[in-house]
Amino acid sequence: MYKRGGIYHVEMGPGSGAGTEVSPCLVVSNNISNEFSPVVTVIPLSFSSLERIYDFETLLPAAKTGLERDAKISSHLLFTIDKTKVVSDRLGFLSKRLMVEVDRALRFQLGL
Repeated sequence: MYKRGGIYHVEMGPGSGAGTEVSPCLVVSNNISNEFSPVVTVIPLSFSSLERIYDFETLLPAAKTGLERDAKISSHLLFTIDKTKVVSDRLGFLSKRLMVEVDRALRFQLGL
């Protein structure tokens, strides 16, 4: 099962805005949905333009995610995908504290 806060490689496909066809993505859907639904909601990671983080973005330091380098997520790039598009085991995982920052950016972006 894919867990909220997990980072996985996902086949995004051309025109997705993710920049590449296979992209590391953060799972943001809740764990009950992740277990029982055929889909999962993700945000692609970006490894560029890390010097400026906007309110709708969250910096993901490598030391806190298990990734090889720093990244960020932009919560305006939110995708619900079929689970068959997840093509790797978990690459990293965000702590609850870092997920609070992701939640803040999602609330900002969605006006909640």
